[in-house]
Amino acid sequence: MRLLSRLDRGRPEQAPRRVAGFTLIETITVAVLMGTLVRVALPSLHNMSLSARAAEVVAELETVRLAVLDYRFEHDQWPEDAYVGQTPSGLAEFLPEDFKFGGAGYRLDWENWVLPSGLPEHPETDVLLGVSIVTEDAELAYAVVDFLGGSMAHYRLGTSYTFVFEAM
Repeated sequence: MRLLSRLDRGRPEQAPRRVAGFTLIETITVAVLMGTLVRVALPSLHNMSLSARAAEVVAELETVRLAVLDYRFEHDQWPEDAYVGQTPSGLAEFLPEDFKFGGAGYRLDWENWVLPSGLPEHPETDVLLGVSIVTEDAELAYAVVDFLGGSMAHYRLGTSYTFVFEAM
């Protein structure tokens, strides 16, 4: 017994064990870092989402443009003007199945304007063909304009953003 007591006396006392977990400072530091990351990432996520929606709208504009050209080739005339969100008469057979003239937050409008006196600066232009995007979401409309990069003549009137395909 004497031997054990001598060994026990030579050992330093063990420190009490620390309970597992995070301190308040560590928790606050992580929260501040996460908040900073979110503030940096959210605008990028919003811009990516907006760009994706603009690409979808541009793809639909191109789909309508190609369908109109096919219609013109087949019928030797342009489709008649239609109401906002409605497929022009006879154009459905040239569009993909279940194609709708609109999507989340916007509607499309086929435009076929006959101008008896022509355009003021170009009296020889007596027909304008295009598609309007009707939306309350100006950010989406401007993203579509940016996406097209000036490749199509366009103008805005209220909540309608019109892209001209053809001027004859």
